[in-house]
Amino acid sequence: MPVNRKIPLALLAAAALSTSLLTVPSYAGTARPSSAAAAGDEAAATLQTPASHDLSAVNPTAESNPGGTDGNGTCFPGCRGTDQLIAYTPEFGSPTTGTNEYGQEVVVEDGRIVTIGGSNRTIPPGGLVLSGHGKAAKWLAAHSSIGAQVSIADGRLTITVDAEAYVVRAELLREDALARRTRAADSCTVFPEADVAEALAESARTITEARDALEDGREADAIALATTAATTATGAADRTRESRPVEGRGVWVRPKETTPEAIRATMDRVEHAGFNVVFLETLWQGYTIFPSDAAKAAGVEAQRPNMRGFDPLKVWIEEAHRRGIELHGWVHTFFVGSEGAADDSTGGQAGPGPILEAHPEWAAVERSDVGKQGPQPSTMEPGYYWVDPAMPEVRDYIRSVFREMITDYDLDGLHLDYIRYPVSLPYASSFSYSDYSRRAFREEHGVDPYTLKETDPLWKVFNSWREENITSFVKSVREMQRELKPEIALSGAVFADPVDGLNKKFQNWADWIDKDYLDLLTGMSFGSSPDSVGEDTEVMRERVGNAYLYTATYGPINGSPSDVMGDQLQAVKDADSDGTALFAYNQLTDAQVEALHLGAYRTKAFAPHADPAKAAEAALGPVVSRLESASGSCVSGADAKQASIRLKTAKKLLGKAGDHGLNAARRQVAAVAANAAAWDGAQDGFTSSVTRDLRMVGRWLEQAED
Repeated sequence: MPVNRKIPLALLAAAALSTSLLTVPSYAGTARPSSAAAAGDEAAATLQTPASHDLSAVNPTAESNPGGTDGNGTCFPGCRGTDQLIAYTPEFGSPTTGTNEYGQEVVVEDGRIVTIGGSNRTIPPGGLVLSGHGKAAKWLAAHSSIGAQVSIADGRLTITVDAEAYVVRAELLREDALARRTRAADSCTVFPEADVAEALAESARTITEARDALEDGREADAIALATTAATTATGAADRTRESRPVEGRGVWVRPKETTPEAIRATMDRVEHAGFNVVFLETLWQGYTIFPSDAAKAAGVEAQRPNMRGFDPLKVWIEEAHRRGIELHGWVHTFFVGSEGAADDSTGGQAGPGPILEAHPEWAAVERSDVGKQGPQPSTMEPGYYWVDPAMPEVRDYIRSVFREMITDYDLDGLHLDYIRYPVSLPYASSFSYSDYSRRAFREEHGVDPYTLKETDPLWKVFNSWREENITSFVKSVREMQRELKPEIALSGAVFADPVDGLNKKFQNWADWIDKDYLDLLTGMSFGSSPDSVGEDTEVMRERVGNAYLYTATYGPINGSPSDVMGDQLQAVKDADSDGTALFAYNQLTDAQVEALHLGAYRTKAFAPHADPAKAAEAALGPVVSRLESASGSCVSGADAKQASIRLKTAKKLLGKAGDHGLNAARRQVAAVAANAAAWDGAQDGFTSSVTRDLRMVGRWLEQAED
């Protein structure tokens, strides 16, 4: 007989609870079952299929798990190695697993999964943490669900989903929603409180019915009811999230649609989720999605094969603009082919790609490939083919395609990706040693770079030479964009750590920001925990100053639960981003879409880079409303009144033409931000979010003055 479990509230408050990694099908891109009963029937059919995987180690050490070391006997974080699945118990001797961000973890209490996602998890007394890297992380993500049973025997892990798991999961989700409502209310966050209360009451009733069905042995009914209760509780939790009316909300889309009708359906889903910027992959693996005269003139295949017969880019732009969404052309700059291209159902061919097929002499050459015939893929980025950023012919061709896109299409921006060299560490895997690059560097510095060692004085010169090849190309694109379409945005997808990007790939994005070569930065934060993406955002914000920053998080492609994805978005906001971006649409589940629609993106938002003065004016109204509603609870009446007067004045000043109004408004906003630090007795979370928003408005006002 199932046991009625009492869930510790402290555990629930800290838990990152799954809303998408369910044994119930995710239905991404497919029709949902017509009823909760149908969902229960489908789920019940999976109850007899436990999933098993060998453990690489339990409580690993350098001695017991050499696969978790660097070869010199030093443990990787958590002593977890490539593709390993590790179990950590309290006997590990550390309160946490110590793992890095590149994996997946679940927490197990009383033999059932209670938390999914994140890294460096706290090991519970009497419980354990399962942690996977690489292939093991994918397995763990695919087979874990809240409430599932976990057993370990003879070094083998088994995860079993029984009927009880569905009810436990619903209970956990409801407790999480209650905790989130309390936190939101305590900080005077604006959210639809009546809707949340109604959903919580409904989920409680349905959970009771599910428990009764389970006690009576009606497993299919229990699963159906618990599934409904979980969905209702999840919706309640989502609705407690902050939703800002002014922020960037980007998403990367790889187009697989081959008809206007399919494009419209995708854009409906994008709109429903609440995005306001689409980065549409327009040039990738060497192909354009549109019929390209520039490609044809260079002898390159003129359009992705499965998209011939119409111009998808025009349709994408029309459908985006019809919905008030910006459409930016996302381009792979120097990465032009992939061994796996034939497997992605987008009509491309595996291998070097059409550019290098037409011009094999343009290939970037890795040190270890010098002397080989024909283009070779990267060692450190396996299967990826690149063109040489130093070659004038390469640079001219890529710019010609960009020019065509900017001139012939009503794009809102051009988004540069792979704007770098291939990963060039270690030494044997460095780029680029094409005949052209070797000759050009020798003509400038008198030495063939192929003869240089890392200890040679000219090695740093060679690094700077490669860095300048990338920076000068970005500069040339900026000059072209400003000449042709100064009103559109030029943006870049860059590595969050500026030092790592520079040392390994010669990508000096910090310099690009200083020199105003980019309007917008989407720094890529690959971590799986909210803390990690928040920390990456803080690093980038410190470096970019007032530049627009939309931190890219990877919840969809990492398979993160919807609530973890939402917590990442909140962490990015709290770390002073101007917006967020998700990678990528093609992995976005229906559960994640609904979480965005009900939660972080429920309020229609204006992207600040489009018009910073308008953005500042639009953002001030909600701050004033929040101050006034919080008066006497999260902030004293006197402080709220004084701040509201100043911010209302600032809003009026923004209606005046010229820099005088902007300057005066900025002074008023700055005064409120300074005073907020001295608010006596104000709730910490409230003060923090208000001052964060005022810093954001101040940045936009400075942008408007430039």
